[in-house]
Amino acid sequence: MSYIIKNATLVNEGKSFLASVVISGDTIEKIILPDEDVNLEQWSSYQLIDAEGLYLVPGAIDDQVHFRDPGLTHKGDIATESRAAVAGGVTSFMDMPNTVPNTLTQELLQDKYNIAAEKSMANYSFYMGVSNDNIEEVLKTNPKEVCGIKAFMGSSTGNMLVNNESTLERLFKEAPCLIATHCEDEAIVRRNMELFKEKYGEIEKALNEFRASYILEHSLKDIYINDEVLAGKISYTINFVVTPRDKTLEASDIEKFSTRLIDHMKRIGVELRT
Repeated sequence: MSYIIKNATLVNEGKSFLASVVISGDTIEKIILPDEDVNLEQWSSYQLIDAEGLYLVPGAIDDQVHFRDPGLTHKGDIATESRAAVAGGVTSFMDMPNTVPNTLTQELLQDKYNIAAEKSMANYSFYMGVSNDNIEEVLKTNPKEVCGIKAFMGSSTGNMLVNNESTLERLFKEAPCLIATHCEDEAIVRRNMELFKEKYGEIEKALNEFRASYILEHSLKDIYINDEVLAGKISYTINFVVTPRDKTLEASDIEKFSTRLIDHMKRIGVELRT
């Protein structure tokens, strides 16, 4: 397909200016400025798109995505997530290796490229993953075909913790391409986790209390904003909805939230009917 995108505000290389862009297939043929004397009839067979009042920007590159393919596709896959990316103006992505199975061999890395060749709507690349015991595989990574190598120096999904000093030394000395790291210290992470448990108890219970407090805080903030509306005696309904991410909330958490919410509404003079 060939297009003329006419009268757009073009944003590129730190500048913003009016222009028309002529595109043939995947190639930009010409950028036409308003003061140029160019007869558009020579492209009369091209589809014309009038972009007056709109911005035209280059496709963005997202260098860290988690598209969950393979192994976690109940959350999303390369087809759904690349479609969403393109809809938002992201035309190239680089996907992380903590899928299932972890991308720890050249064969598994190639499998992801094969999946993307069939399903992706955007340009793509994939990071090679590192573990304490796959450094020989990592060093085979082709820098002309792979965007980089990803190392998790703190706990991650599956067998992707890299805290072996000899592995790290070889990685940083010999890696053939860019290295992206999570630079945590596993010993500190584990020590802080124990301190957290001592202070707050079991993690799941503490997270439930945090979620309840977070929901309450943000819901009350919305009510404070709407106090003037409430004072106007406008009736409305409040529904407490538990979303999938809050599915671990217990009944006592919801009861606690509801009680505090009702108390607040009474304080600000809202007439409650059930």
